[in-house]
Amino acid sequence: MSQSVLTGEKVLLRRLERDDLPRTWGWMHRPEIYERIGVTVPFSPTQQDAWFAKLEQATDKMVFAVCRLEDREHIGNVSLDMLDWRHRNARLSVFIALDGERGRGFGSDALRTLTTYAFSYLGLHKLWCKADAGDPRLRQFYERLGFVQEGLLREHEFKNGAFVDKAIFAILTGE
Repeated sequence: MSQSVLTGEKVLLRRLERDDLPRTWGWMHRPEIYERIGVTVPFSPTQQDAWFAKLEQATDKMVFAVCRLEDREHIGNVSLDMLDWRHRNARLSVFIALDGERGRGFGSDALRTLTTYAFSYLGLHKLWCKADAGDPRLRQFYERLGFVQEGLLREHEFKNGAFVDKAIFAILTGE
């Protein structure tokens, strides 16, 4: 896998580009996206441009466009952030923005592809993520991909007027 395009069974991952920003700006302002991934909205296109300029220089974050392999349409994003090169771990996240594409295996394939890249190419040892502890679909999603729940952050985030627990899931090289 090259660093510019990563190919899975259903998706290809390519670095997020400036041309993707108007589309992702719209996605990020939809409640089903920003509530799930924790983005603070609203933000302006100018603020997004400043974020992207920092991303292009960052050594601790990578964001990839998730594109359908069949037609290369951009359908979501996947990222590694909080990259800790010394301890060889990073947090990952994924979202599929197009309603009709959720539940079709694109998110799973994007995470499998990114995990392979992180372990094989970047030399990371551990990937982790956090998810709403009360969502059994998310638990099944991560466990099906080989992630193990490592812990629970009690009342960790404030959503819709209440504090919610977050589950921490992780996968190690070779699992």
